[in-house]
Amino acid sequence: MRSYFAKTIGKKSSLALLGAVAALFVAFVPSPLHGQSVDYGALEQLFNEPVTTSVTGSPQRVSDVPATIEIVTAEDIRRSGAKDIPGVLRHVAGVDTLEWGNDNTDVSIRGYNQAFSPRLLVLIDGRQVYADDFGYTPWSSIPIELSAIRQIEVIKGPSSALFGFNAVGGVINIITYNPFFDHVNTVSITGGTQNLVSASAVITPRLGERVAVMLSARGSMDDDFSTAIPPAEVLASRRPQDLAAVNIEGVIRLKEKMHLDIEASHSVAQLNEMSPIYQLMNARRSASSVRGQFTAEGRHFGLLQASTYTNWMKTTATPGILNQDLRLDSRLTVVEVHDIYKPGEYHTLRGAVEYRQNTEGSTPLAGANISYRNLAISGMWDWKITPTLSLTNAVRVDRLSFGRKGYLPPYYPFSNSDWHGIPSEYSYNSALVWKPSKVDDVRLMISRGIQLPNLVESGALLLVSPVLNFTGTPTLEPTDVNSYEIGWDHAIPASHILLRASAFHQHNYDLMTVGGGFIATPGGLYIVPENIGSSDANGVEIGLRSPLHQKVRWSVDYRPEKVVDDFLPDERNGAAEVNYEDTIPRHQVKASLGWANSKWELDSYYRFESNNQGLQPGRIGTILVPVPQHLSLDGRVGYNLTDRLTWSVSGQNLTHASQVQTSGPAVERRVLGTISFNF
Repeated sequence: MRSYFAKTIGKKSSLALLGAVAALFVAFVPSPLHGQSVDYGALEQLFNEPVTTSVTGSPQRVSDVPATIEIVTAEDIRRSGAKDIPGVLRHVAGVDTLEWGNDNTDVSIRGYNQAFSPRLLVLIDGRQVYADDFGYTPWSSIPIELSAIRQIEVIKGPSSALFGFNAVGGVINIITYNPFFDHVNTVSITGGTQNLVSASAVITPRLGERVAVMLSARGSMDDDFSTAIPPAEVLASRRPQDLAAVNIEGVIRLKEKMHLDIEASHSVAQLNEMSPIYQLMNARRSASSVRGQFTAEGRHFGLLQASTYTNWMKTTATPGILNQDLRLDSRLTVVEVHDIYKPGEYHTLRGAVEYRQNTEGSTPLAGANISYRNLAISGMWDWKITPTLSLTNAVRVDRLSFGRKGYLPPYYPFSNSDWHGIPSEYSYNSALVWKPSKVDDVRLMISRGIQLPNLVESGALLLVSPVLNFTGTPTLEPTDVNSYEIGWDHAIPASHILLRASAFHQHNYDLMTVGGGFIATPGGLYIVPENIGSSDANGVEIGLRSPLHQKVRWSVDYRPEKVVDDFLPDERNGAAEVNYEDTIPRHQVKASLGWANSKWELDSYYRFESNNQGLQPGRIGTILVPVPQHLSLDGRVGYNLTDRLTWSVSGQNLTHASQVQTSGPAVERRVLGTISFNF
């Protein structure tokens, strides 16, 4: 059953609700909100720990944030020894990774991971970087070099009302250095196993008193793993991989409290990927983006920010199951305006309006276009009720309209007029944060997120053959994700240890699969996406960690989680490319241990996952294959040759030459050597 709101609220009442939300924010007259350009370094020194402004718009410690969040600092990134962002995230509590190849990893939060994982919103300074065609994040196409990242924020659970479109499993919020506040100039060269050769650079020149620039670039070449491909997937051969990326950002101070950010990026990647039907495929992807953002602060309007960006993504993919290429070419444009008000010491208000439009041509049979337009309005109220109690409420309303134009094959089961708008969808986040003592923080949270159909599921895939036909459908329902959570942070002053614990329940309704439905026509059978049922997850996260900036640092995190799927009867036979109950490990343990002095840095990272199963192609749809429990070790040794020159050796999966961690090819040991020069 669909949600009560989605069924009963029509267009007129939706507009009335939008107007009411807008009126709520206009009714308050704000006092100034300081710091339109956030100096994270100064805030970190002030609080003596990492801080975030992403959730409420005001600087907050992790323990004060009305969400469960982990912050990965620039030091954490550097000492991880990873060569890419997924390599950093694999060490973070609550994050799940599926490593299919040397440059191909899928990432999710709190389980529900799959090939082309669609449940995670990834942002770089507010700009989404996932591919709207399949609705997933191609991590190798992200144009940001690791040395340009100040911190990565991992927000767990549905966060659509706080962060936006499709943030149903969680959010990875990547924040880069601000060239006005941060001086970052570094060059790195890396070589390693799998014939890896890589180079990167980040510079932050100042052009006078009003203009600052950050330029980052990287390029690499390597081979994929050489481990055997499971027989069910041997339909595509591995190819050598390469990638190149450049990103430039300029910050212009127009006035003391007014500035303009301009950003442009481009990346090209050739890699081997695991497709949503669990077939290895070759892909070449080109991604470009331009963004402009205007920020102003004033006594009468608070902190006003208007931004717009356009993402272009072109992909040529060769799935082994097809004898022709998929050519995906999409263009996304987003315009957003938001305002943060502080009508008094105890209230922070944020209102936002967002419009987005995307278009994709049909492939491999060309001649048609699939598009969507989405208008969203959102609002947030953060209320500090007492010095020890605060309440944050956020709501977002999405009004989505799909469209199709162009060629209709003979006996096609739909007409262009079948693509239309869907009922308004509502997301919310509500959190109560209580400080019963100086060393305790308790969070009670409920949230609802919406995962909307992607463009492939909506019809961008159009394959007509004498045997089988594949296409999208205009009748697919969005997925509702509802979450309930309690969290507790407890500091142990005597030993300077932090205990973090949380328990969560998540209910997913109207889950989608890319190929679970069948429509018979005189022209043959069409395979289409469909909604397959629901799934529930219950889990606990508990962790201990030492404070930052210590000579010895360590952490231990444990997550038991049980998932129960309730799919429709005809989906129980494994024909659909979705199974969560059997593929999510019941037990996950992550630990780290590090030591450093003025010259040396030694770090190790451990990850254990219990027995589970993985999906592989079967005669029809997919089948389950066993994935044994496994313990993997990552590590890094670094030595400061001088104040500016650092040498390091790092590795992943060090305990085994190869190890089965997924239903795909076994992962290989990787060892990297890096020389970094700071100037």
